Amino acid sequence: MTDENANEAQAAAENVAEQVSADVPAPVQHPDPVPAATQAVEPVTSDAPALAVTPPPAPSPVPGAPEAGAPAQWPSAAYAAPAAAPPAYPPAGYGYQQSPPQAQTSSNAVIAIILAALSWAFCPIIAAIVALIFAHQAHKEIEASGGQVQGQGLVTAARWVAWINIGLFTAMVVIGGFVLLLVAIAGGMSSN
Repeated sequence: MTDENANEAQAAAENVAEQVSADVPAPVQHPDPVPAATQAVEPVTSDAPALAVTPPPAPSPVPGAPEAGAPAQWPSAAYAAPAAAPPAYPPAGYGYQQSPPQAQTSSNAVIAIILAALSWAFCPIIAAIVALIFAHQAHKEIEASGGQVQGQGLVTAARWVAWINIGLFTAMVVIGGFVLLLVAIAGGMSSN
C-alpha cells in the first residue's frame, strides 16, 4: 500500500511540475548581447594556439550624442543639472506656529444692522437713529483698523435700512398729520 501511495504521489508531483514548467515563459534574450571583447577569455596554454582578440573600434564623438557606453535614453553631459528643489516643509521654529491674524467683523456693524432691522417693528425712529450711530462708529473702526476689521457691507446695509425706515416713518407722520388736518377742517365746516 505504501508503494502505491508513493507512486501516486510521485506521479502527481511530476504532473504538477509539468504544468508549472508549461506555464513559465521561456527566458528572454537581451537585444544587446555582450560584445565578444568583454566576454571572459580562457587563458592561453602552451599546447593551444594563441587567439588574437581585437576590440571594436571606438565610435566617433558626435556633439549632443550620449557618451560612449551610455544607453541612448540617458541625457548627454550637455544638459545642466536640475536646480535644487525647495524644501517641502517650512523650517521648524521654536514654539507654536502662529497663523496670520484673520480679519474680524466689527461688532458695531452687526449691532447696527440688527437695530436697523428691528426698527421696522419696534420704536421705528429711536431704533433707526441708534442704528445710524452704531453704523458711524463701525465705519470709523473699520477704516482705522487697516484691513483687520471687516463689515463695511453691514454698515452700508444698516445705513440704507435705517434711512429708509426714517424716511417712511416721517412720510407717514406728515401724511397722517395732513389727513388729520383735512378731517379737522372738514369737520369744522360741517358743524357750521
